[in-house]
Amino acid sequence: MEGHKAIYVSVFEGVLRGFFLTLAILIVYAVIAHFIEVTEYITSIIIIVTTLLSVVLGAVYASSKTGKKGWLNGMLVAVIYFIILYLVAILSQSREAALTAKDLIRFALCIIVGILSGMLGINV
Repeated sequence: MEGHKAIYVSVFEGVLRGFFLTLAILIVYAVIAHFIEVTEYITSIIIIVTTLLSVVLGAVYASSKTGKKGWLNGMLVAVIYFIILYLVAILSQSREAALTAKDLIRFALCIIVGILSGMLGINV
């Protein structure tokens, strides 16, 4: 049972590292956006790239720490990260609770990137 605890702890730490990266990137983006006018299209791209980079960091970290089942670690990091991000968006009232097609595509992309990054983390 110790192995399962290690996986959960690693996944949690991976998600946490992903959120720290998200926070850092969004702070830099906010400073830049304060001085330069940025379109909604650019903002959308920044959010997607930030999300995917954060999932990559978290999945690689979690997988390299456990050393096994990289695809599962990566998928768990991606799913947990996305759910927390989505809940924060709902709670901040910046969006409605309904999932749109865009959200589902972003979720699928997160899972695919998480799985691939998890496999990469095993081999790094």
